[in-house]
Amino acid sequence: MNESAAKARDRLEQEAAAWYARRMSGNMDIGERDRFEQWRAQSPAHDSAYRKIENLWRMLEAPLIADRKRRHAVKKAVEPSVAGHDEGNAVPALGPAPWETARDRPTGVTRRPSSRRWGFGLAAAASLLLAVGIAFFPDYLQYPLADYRTRIGEQTAVRLADGSTVYLNTDTALNVSFVHEERRVALLRGEAEFEVARDDLRPFRVKAGNTVTEALGTRFVVRYDGSRGTVTLLQGKIRTTRVSPSGESAGAVDLKPGERVAFDERTLGEIQSVDPASADAWRRGRLIMNFVALKDVIAEINRYRRGQVILFNDGLARREINVSIDIRNIDAWLDALGETLPVRIRRVGPIVLLES
Repeated sequence: MNESAAKARDRLEQEAAAWYARRMSGNMDIGERDRFEQWRAQSPAHDSAYRKIENLWRMLEAPLIADRKRRHAVKKAVEPSVAGHDEGNAVPALGPAPWETARDRPTGVTRRPSSRRWGFGLAAAASLLLAVGIAFFPDYLQYPLADYRTRIGEQTAVRLADGSTVYLNTDTALNVSFVHEERRVALLRGEAEFEVARDDLRPFRVKAGNTVTEALGTRFVVRYDGSRGTVTLLQGKIRTTRVSPSGESAGAVDLKPGERVAFDERTLGEIQSVDPASADAWRRGRLIMNFVALKDVIAEINRYRRGQVILFNDGLARREINVSIDIRNIDAWLDALGETLPVRIRRVGPIVLLES
C-alpha cells in the first residue's frame, strides 16, 4: 500500500528532527555525517523537512534569549556579582550552531566560540530539542508492545475478560495479567479509570511504580508519569500500598470516595479530598481545574496536545486561575487566553509560545 502524502511528510519531519537532535549533540562522527548528507540529498522533500527544523530553531531563539536576559537580570538583583566575573548583561550562547559547513550555515549565522557559559547553552538546546521532539516524534515509540495504549490526544475503553472496564486517557500504556489468584494490571504510564467487576476470589490490583492499589468492586483513577502519580477513589473502597524493593509492604492507606493520595518513588503522601466530578472530567471530554497555577494548567493541556505550549513568564506562570477546557478544542481556549490574561500568543509550527 502506497504511503499517503500526509504520512510521508510526518515521517520525513520525524527523521529530520532526529538528525537535527543528533547534530546538535556534537557527537556525530564522519560516518554519521556522511549518512546524514545522503539522507538529506535523497529528494527536495528531505531537504525541505530538515530546513523546517532549522527554521523552527531560529524562530524560537529570540524568545529564548529574551527570557534568559530577564532571568539573568533577576539573578543579578538578588546575588551580588563576583569581582571580575559580572555577566549580568551577557546573553548565554545557545550552544554551537549545528551546521558543519559553510554551505549548511544559513546567512547571518556564525559559530559561537566556546566559553564557560557552554553548559547553559547545552541546557537551553536540550530544552528546545525536547519541545521539538515532543512535537514531531511519534509517541508510539514508548511502550510499543504494551497490551493496551493510547497516543497523545486519544482516549479509549477496554472491556477486560473478567467484565471490568478500563478507560485509558491520553498517552497511556498498560499491561493486563489475569491468573487464578489475582487480576493484575500494570500501568506503565499515563492515566486510567477502572470500573472493577466484583470477584471475591480474585482481588483486582493495579501496579504503578512501587505502589499497588487493590479493590474488589469499585471505581477509581490511577495516574502515573514514570516517577510519581496519584490514586483517586470515586466509588467503593480501595487500599493503596507502597511496596519496597524486596516486595514487602512499606506503608498503606485506605481511601474513601472523594479522596486522593499522591505517591513518588519513596513515599505515599497525605490523603486529600477532591471533587470526584473533576477527577474524571476527562471521561466527558473536559479538563476542570480550580485555583491552580497557570503553569500547572499548561502542563496538563500539554498531555493532550502533540505540539507543546511553552510559557515565558514566571509571574504569569504562578498566577492562579480556574478553567474548564474542552479537550477537543484546546487551541480555541489558548486563542481566548489573551482576552483574560496579559499574554501574547505566538505559534511556531505545532508549538505555541505564551509571552507577556
